[in-house]
Amino acid sequence: MSEYFKYFSTTPHDIKNEGRQVNLTNVLKRFRIRSDLQDKTDIFYMYDVQDGDRPDVIADKYYNDPNLAWIVLHFNTIVDPMFDWPLFGRDFDKYVAAKYGSIVNAQNTIHEYRQVLVEKEVLYDGSIRPEKIIKIDKTTYDSLIGNPNRQSVSKYDWEVEQNEKKRKIKILDKKYIGKVTDEVKYILKDTE
Repeated sequence: MSEYFKYFSTTPHDIKNEGRQVNLTNVLKRFRIRSDLQDKTDIFYMYDVQDGDRPDVIADKYYNDPNLAWIVLHFNTIVDPMFDWPLFGRDFDKYVAAKYGSIVNAQNTIHEYRQVLVEKEVLYDGSIRPEKIIKIDKTTYDSLIGNPNRQSVSKYDWEVEQNEKKRKIKILDKKYIGKVTDEVKYILKDTE
């Protein structure tokens, strides 16, 4: 990630009020990958993050440069890699246990109730029609007793769902790296 900050402008500051100024990187400056680019399916492909994958590992694997990890993060609007990146194995279990007191507590505590409106289905052409659900309250859930389309979701299962959503990321096609890097340099450098 250190390469990322080389694009930021610097600002002189007298940190200790001693009359000596040092140049500090202005990390408060921000940019965003244009949403129209993030949605263009011809400039990226989908990737499922695997156990052991980190942004720098993925950048090295696909761009032959681990210093381009910032592109992986920014292209997926990941602000905090500690919490926006998927967790695996013991790391996931430790996170859940710390948040809910224990794994067992998370498994035994209801997060929400749902009703399935449309079940997931594989269509004749191989495409998948996703499941459609709505959140319902406990009273509605209880009134659907015997209905196979009602679900109670534990805190643990909800955390698993959220973690699984984080696994699907977009990888920017290698041929666009130069354009994105040039645009970021332009945006982050001071033009004043």
